[in-house]
Amino acid sequence: MDTGTERAAAAEIAEHHRFIEAWLRGTADPGRLGEFVAMHTPDFTLCGPDGGVLDRDAVASGFGGGHGAAPGIGVRIRGARLVAEEGDLVVAAYEEHQEAPSSVRRSTVVFARDPGARNGLRWKHLHETWIAPPQG
Repeated sequence: MDTGTERAAAAEIAEHHRFIEAWLRGTADPGRLGEFVAMHTPDFTLCGPDGGVLDRDAVASGFGGGHGAAPGIGVRIRGARLVAEEGDLVVAAYEEHQEAPSSVRRSTVVFARDPGARNGLRWKHLHETWIAPPQG
């Protein structure tokens, strides 16, 4: 596997989650929501840790309403690694650790290669599984 691809995937995962953290804290520019949504392919799907499946429009709508919803949140990514790459698809895995509220999830992302996208990758599918769901 190409280590350049692994670096690109790890960078994309980290940058994506830095924006998510800033958005939920309320420090991200609301005008950048469209840019965030555009980092997902039109056919993007999210299988959340509760088993529910959302398409890109549903994710955008829900996320858009969350600006400033968790001012004290911290999001840290650990163990980002390349799982597979084949043609235009790249698969990576990572752990997402959140603080305030505290939770941990294991995630697998399928990226579509896109030279016009940040880091050359666009989010196509994301599957999340609880390691430690939020308490309370």
